Amino acid sequence: MKQVIRYKCEYCGNYFATPDRHKCKYNPALKNCFSCKHLKGWLESDEGIDVGIGVIQAPNYPNCAADMFGWNIKVIKSLHYDMQCSRWSKK
Repeated sequence: MKQVIRYKCEYCGNYFATPDRHKCKYNPALKNCFSCKHLKGWLESDEGIDVGIGVIQAPNYPNCAADMFGWNIKVIKSLHYDMQCSRWSKK
């Protein structure tokens, strides 16, 4: 048998082979919807995106109890989940 070392993310609970390559979207330091107490859930987008072989549904967007608007999953991902939202509150 060969010994294998794994590292567990303290935020999402997933295991990884390297300790410093996982940038967890649940990290409270990022101040995003995933770790915010104001997140009520995710709303489905009504718009479609033409991907060349057909139209797919646009990504869902956060349903925020703090009435934040303008954030959507595309913007959140483009910021690598580091939103630093001004209305973010710890769960």
